Amino acid sequence: MTGIGRGSGGPPWSVDLLADLQAGALDPREAEQLWPQVNADPEAREILAALDATQADLHALANVPAPPMPAHFAARLDAAIAAESQARAQATPAPVVSLDAARKRRNQRLGIGIGIFAAAAAAVGITFAALPGDTGNGAPPVAQGPLNFPSDSIGPEQLQAAKGGTDYGPFSDTEKLVGCFQANGISPNAEPLGVKQVTVDGRAGTLFVFASRPPGTFRLLTVGQDCGPGNPSKIVNREGVR
Repeated sequence: MTGIGRGSGGPPWSVDLLADLQAGALDPREAEQLWPQVNADPEAREILAALDATQADLHALANVPAPPMPAHFAARLDAAIAAESQARAQATPAPVVSLDAARKRRNQRLGIGIGIFAAAAAAVGITFAALPGDTGNGAPPVAQGPLNFPSDSIGPEQLQAAKGGTDYGPFSDTEKLVGCFQANGISPNAEPLGVKQVTVDGRAGTLFVFASRPPGTFRLLTVGQDCGPGNPSKIVNREGVR
């Protein structure tokens, strides 16, 4: 493909513009004006087809088994668990935690995820949860995390946790998903860069990650499970997240 410029109002089309249009990152009115022009341009359709193929290939990588934890990381984590167990045993009378049991708990809590974008950048992240502790008053510890958060704190932490995710939850039904997108002014052809089930202000919802402008920023939209045609059920929406 040749002659692809940086224009934004017509041929030659900017690849960035077509990618944003396909991802549903443009203003709905702008997208409504551009789609007829893009669909009438064979070169633009060829670019969109290539983007579709790339996204399909990247989504397929989500099913590739995660690589095992490197041995030096596992050794460091084992050492940290042993040190933590020893410190707790010295601080308060308590049974000594078995290293094997702690290692099993570590493996259960360890998540290895692969986040992939159309720019073909890939990264592997390792998250370690510390051993749970007593609050001192007999109550269980309060769970905290990027997917359980108040609406005013949504930002980069939630972006990193959700990008590359494919947990559509109640929106696995295409008709329901399209109806929710349209109710929120998003193109039915939009392809999220990540989807996760979350809890916001105690309310169950679904977090969608979309490409935004300027390049390198993202839109985080969280909707309720009842989102659908005519009902945006918007919980929180933030644009420009990096």
